[in-house]
Amino acid sequence: MPSTQQPNNVHSASNPVGRFMVAAGAVIELKDSGKILINQRSQKLDWNPGEWEIVYGRIAQFESLEEGLKREVREETGVEVEIVGVMSAWHMFRGTEESAENELIGVTYHCRTASDAVRLSDEHAAYKWVTPEEAYSLISVVGIRRDLQIFIDKKNSTLNQ
Repeated sequence: MPSTQQPNNVHSASNPVGRFMVAAGAVIELKDSGKILINQRSQKLDWNPGEWEIVYGRIAQFESLEEGLKREVREETGVEVEIVGVMSAWHMFRGTEESAENELIGVTYHCRTASDAVRLSDEHAAYKWVTPEEAYSLISVVGIRRDLQIFIDKKNSTLNQ
């Protein structure tokens, strides 16, 4: 019978557990349209103000990636999504300082929605439903462009099968 006791983590003293944030992102595809959702960040924000992006958000303690992703999408856009699958995993520092407080591990998902009715939070000033290629031309953040390129390549390989 398996033990119900938690491990004692005796090795943590010599190999301490790191501290970092976890985030999830979503390329949200509007079903049957070929368009995806991009949001323009508010000018009031300290991180990439005014930039176009896909939905990203930090995961709360004790929240699964999928639960946190759906919550962040709802909070930032009012949209309910179905998760299609994982697109990428990434690592970055939020800001210029490489510290534990700024370290972020993330996963970006391909999601779908049937609703184009968006209700933005105060984190964003505008939104657009655009083709993935239009999104790529509007977005300047390298990591987001990487996620969009993965999405575009996946779509193109599916069309060519």
